Amino acid sequence: MKKFLFLLMSGVISTSILAEKLYVGTNAEFVPYEYLENGKLTGFDIELMEIVAQKSGYEIVWKDMSFDGLIPALQTGKIDAVIAGMAQTPERQKAVDFSNPYLYFDSEHLVLVNEKSILKNKGELKDKIVGVQLGSMQEEFAKNLGANVRPYNSFLGALMDLENNKIDGVIIADKTGYEYLKSMKTLKILDKVVDQYPGASIAFKKGSQDKVEKINKALNELKDTSEYNNLVFKYFPEKKK
Repeated sequence: MKKFLFLLMSGVISTSILAEKLYVGTNAEFVPYEYLENGKLTGFDIELMEIVAQKSGYEIVWKDMSFDGLIPALQTGKIDAVIAGMAQTPERQKAVDFSNPYLYFDSEHLVLVNEKSILKNKGELKDKIVGVQLGSMQEEFAKNLGANVRPYNSFLGALMDLENNKIDGVIIADKTGYEYLKSMKTLKILDKVVDQYPGASIAFKKGSQDKVEKINKALNELKDTSEYNNLVFKYFPEKKK
């Protein structure tokens, strides 16, 4: 029995030692993808990445940072990968390598305004000041609407300025926006923007083909399994409908 336990413990220790560390950057301000709960990283992206990394033989070391700092950190080698609800925009595809998408459903983005706003739809945001998170896809949406884009380090900063009527609107991912609306009662939904990009993907430094192939293999194995579906339903319960 003692010999069995020794061999078992040796195997666990060996697996832990042999697992390659993967430094993964995220921005924990994006409910339900990644956020802090009692000081601990959690969310759909966090749980998914842990599962995929384990299947690929990696041990994750998490790095929480500002969203606009994620790609620069990847390019300079401070981190190995990024998972942060990040879509494969053409501009990003030039800067980094991406895994296959890990979300397989369309996403929408809310256009929020102050409850006293007289705007009737998103088309009226032309030449208006719209707050977005710096480096996010919402920044491009705002530009496409002809808005005067004001980037923020976090969505919270933009929403606080919207509450105080310092800007005219904010574009934010729908699930994240609904979470903020629970406590920010002076804001309302003006309109929605449909995301035309492929689902969120994991980003890697250019030339990281080996890592991309390993992660893609794990994602393909996970897709359509009950483990993946249960994770989706946990964080996106509306997808059960």
